[in-house]
Amino acid sequence: MGIRKVFLTLCLLIPIFGFSQVDIKIKIDNQQDSLVYFCKYRGSKISVLDTLKLKNNTFQYKNKQKLHEGIYLLTNESNFLLMEILVGKKQKFSVTINNLDDLGSAKVKGAKETGVYYKLMAKVRATDMIITALENEIDNYPENIQKIDSIKKDLADYENSLMTKKEDSFINIVIRSLKSRGWDNYWDDFPLDDARILTYPLIDNKLDTYFNALPANAEIINSEIDKLLAKSSGCEDVRDYLIWYFYKTYYNPKYMNLDDVFIHLVDEYILKLEIKNVSESIVNLLADRANYLENLKIGAKLPEIGNLYSVDAEYITVVFYDETCHKCAQEGRILEDIRKRHPEMVIFPVEINSTNIKNLLSMYDIQTTPMIYVLDRQKHIISKRLKAKQVEQVLNMD
Repeated sequence: MGIRKVFLTLCLLIPIFGFSQVDIKIKIDNQQDSLVYFCKYRGSKISVLDTLKLKNNTFQYKNKQKLHEGIYLLTNESNFLLMEILVGKKQKFSVTINNLDDLGSAKVKGAKETGVYYKLMAKVRATDMIITALENEIDNYPENIQKIDSIKKDLADYENSLMTKKEDSFINIVIRSLKSRGWDNYWDDFPLDDARILTYPLIDNKLDTYFNALPANAEIINSEIDKLLAKSSGCEDVRDYLIWYFYKTYYNPKYMNLDDVFIHLVDEYILKLEIKNVSESIVNLLADRANYLENLKIGAKLPEIGNLYSVDAEYITVVFYDETCHKCAQEGRILEDIRKRHPEMVIFPVEINSTNIKNLLSMYDIQTTPMIYVLDRQKHIISKRLKAKQVEQVLNMD
């Protein structure tokens, strides 16, 4: 290729590479802030993409690379949420809003999906306020139940009217996700194989609501986890997000009998799958913890420490403590009071110090001190991760 042709080719490419694919202008009437942050969601977490300064009464976000479709937001310097912005396929548009408390006042040019989003949210907000008011008066006006049902139906009809003809549009995902569902079809219309749902904070709310409603039964929870991860198998981003959501939820679960959930996550997913940004050393640490937890489940025999197995008592309260821990001293005094009322129990203290800390923390899964286990005469774990005052409740269960 001659020099002239090379030069001509480069000249043609320069405008393309320098061309902004994203150009979002936001005008908020009576806006007091001269600087805002343009942020994105990943689940319920928020991260800042750019700082926008007020110029000609407008905030502007530009980028040469397209954004992932999803819900974005503006916050002020005090991290106060000003407004959300749906970014769909069309990413060159303007938003003018008269009142941040009135999304119906938003006017959008250049992006139909974004405009539909504000109409939808305005209707949802207004409907929620009316339903709340009616629910507060149900005792006096039982007929409000029928009114609420009618209002919900009107909202559902309105939502359906906003659906676009493009089935895969992001606004359609948002509309479907707001539909009221029973437990049997709770995850219908929420595409767990579509990475765009990670840019939408509803995913964490749905997960929290669903799994908090399940019974504290590891077998049931593991089954539901398997179902959701199967639904997300076509999208590694969502699959990995779900794995880490469950990991955080069940690393230290609310109920002591749910260690099997953590073990299941490690054995069936973390050890078998390649998960982004997870090193081999982290995987090994999690595998080690899963192995230790197998020996620390409710009903298992607590591994021997000191002369524990020679202690003969109906109940043994094993307390791992740190001499410098003020909380340990407070909890110790409570346990002594309980022991006086319950002579059938003995306290077996284990001090954590510089010589044994490495082995004790992992082998007995000590996340904080004091760590309290209650054992039966055969040294089987009855209860664990207790506060001192809860020990008496365990002793009184019989």
